[in-house]
Amino acid sequence: MSSKKSPSPSASASPLPSANEPVVNGLAARKLRPYQREIALAILNSVFGRKGLTFSVEIARQGGKNELSAQLELLLLTLYMAEPQNLIKCSPTFKPQTIISMARLRDRLNEAGFDGIWRAELGYIISLGNARAIFLSADESANVVGNTAHILLEVDEAQDVSKEKYNKEFKPMGATTNVTTVHYGTTWDDATLLEEVKQTNLELERRDGVRRHFRYDWQEIARYNPDYLAYVEAERERLGENHPLFLTQYRLQPIRGGGGFLNMQQRAQICGEHHRKHVYESGKTYVAGIDLSGEAEEAEDAYLRAIKPRQDSTVVTIGELDFTADSELVKQPRVKIVEHYWWTGRKHTELYSQMVDILKNVWHCRRIAVDATGVGE
Repeated sequence: MSSKKSPSPSASASPLPSANEPVVNGLAARKLRPYQREIALAILNSVFGRKGLTFSVEIARQGGKNELSAQLELLLLTLYMAEPQNLIKCSPTFKPQTIISMARLRDRLNEAGFDGIWRAELGYIISLGNARAIFLSADESANVVGNTAHILLEVDEAQDVSKEKYNKEFKPMGATTNVTTVHYGTTWDDATLLEEVKQTNLELERRDGVRRHFRYDWQEIARYNPDYLAYVEAERERLGENHPLFLTQYRLQPIRGGGGFLNMQQRAQICGEHHRKHVYESGKTYVAGIDLSGEAEEAEDAYLRAIKPRQDSTVVTIGELDFTADSELVKQPRVKIVEHYWWTGRKHTELYSQMVDILKNVWHCRRIAVDATGVGE
């Protein structure tokens, strides 16, 4: 038996986009939209030509980036199924993000006629012949070192993946293979991994003219889906054009200066000169606001905030009413924020008695408002 390795698709397939077009359109049951095909062709050009390019892909929320990813994985597993090679995809969390990605690839494999042929291994690997798609969590606590990406390295929701985790543990996975890498996501602020890769790509594009960054906002997606157009227009009406969520998830505009909901001018306007307090002062009137978070049971407070800084928290804010600020123009007292409490990864039932004690006995709050929207509803 000959030990000669079967020829690689990268050795025989033309790197020209026109030659790859039939490959993109001919395998999956669901056709890609024009903007998805444009991205796919650029990625395949790099994979087949062994160029090792790094791409950044920004597509508005629900615009089809995960479908694009699954169809690329389907195609590459099929073309490389005779070879023991890996493609690797990481997501910020294993559950639900990585699991969703695996389910989508399984569905595409079944639709393409591979039902009963592909195999699931170890709970995070999908194999087709000798080729494997390895799905990993990019959570700070995940142990991923030791894997090699031969065909493709994908980073899903790259704006939520730690720069240190990526640079230290994921990027080296393609060092010995000069692997093509794709960062998918939507914008958030100007300090994320996705934004860093994007800015690097834009600079490289200015130098050599090779497109590495792809951006398609909600208006581009809406050209091909009238239901999406109606939905996003309703969201724009509900939130406002410049609301941070609409700005980042649909318009794909990053929030400059750290990703807060208030800009620098607004933060300067609400900055007070009063001192922080830890207990009520007799004769003063206090109010409170409560923002409830989702519940996580695996880690708590400072530790969880350290390993997952974007994890939502339950926050209690204490305000002291200053009635001396009343005027003919403003008929409301000024609210001086004097204290904050926060808990991360704690059940609401565990916090109930503690919050009641803080609000009733420590601050004697006269009014309390609870935000019932979002994750904590």
